[in-house]
Amino acid sequence: MVRLIKTNGEIIENFTAETLKEKQDAVGGYIELVRIYDGSFLLVNEEGLMKQLAHNKEASYIANMYIVGDVIHLTDADVQTFLN
Repeated sequence: MVRLIKTNGEIIENFTAETLKEKQDAVGGYIELVRIYDGSFLLVNEEGLMKQLAHNKEASYIANMYIVGDVIHLTDADVQTFLN
């Protein structure tokens, strides 16, 4: 399942983004893929810390690390399909 996790706590289930631009718009800039401990992935803004984006509490909890900005959460099964 692909979810958009926003810094305001909103979670959009079954999130879709067809183009690279749509993915970048969702996270607010250039994307970076981060694998987390449970085998799933977060698609984050690669300049999020430099841009001082807001702390994303839900994504940080999921990843067990400090995450900023809106992120796309992907399962291992979804990552290939979503990124192609």
